[in-house]
Amino acid sequence: MIADDSHFFAAPDPNLVAAVAQAHSWFAELRDGKLDSIRGLAKRAGCDRSDVGRTMRLAFLAPDIVEAILAGRQPADLTMTRLKRIGHLPLSWTEQRRLLGFTD
Repeated sequence: MIADDSHFFAAPDPNLVAAVAQAHSWFAELRDGKLDSIRGLAKRAGCDRSDVGRTMRLAFLAPDIVEAILAGRQPADLTMTRLKRIGHLPLSWTEQRRLLGFTD
């Protein structure tokens, strides 16, 4: 579970919120067969496949991390720039919390 600490933001970061929403939307389109590839998503969105991939992995964040981002309780250093620089986002929610600066 995420602790309530002073190194967390007090307001939602619109860039993070938008990216999480976009990730879930894109994942739903792939899951539901509306599009058949990340390449297709990238072409439609007018961006690079790697940008789609970096954004789409946010669809697999732990639910409490998503809730914290939506409520503005993410660590102050958790920005889209930092997320884009993370080479691999673990599937383990515990490891995600550790990597992204949340505490269990």
